[in-house]
Amino acid sequence: MGTIAEKYIDEGRAEGVEFGKIEAKKELAMKLLKSGFPNEFVSENTGLSKQEILALKDSID
Repeated sequence: MGTIAEKYIDEGRAEGVEFGKIEAKKELAMKLLKSGFPNEFVSENTGLSKQEILALKDSID
């Protein structure tokens, strides 16, 4: 059993890792969209929702 500080550090680290995974998915989605891949393909292959894909696509245009 760790200290309270260690618990918060571990939680922060886990949140950081999750944030990094989401950002990597968004980065991949942007590259696929810029390359002309269909929204559905991008959604299926990144795990992002169709709404997230549309928002990313809007930010490109």
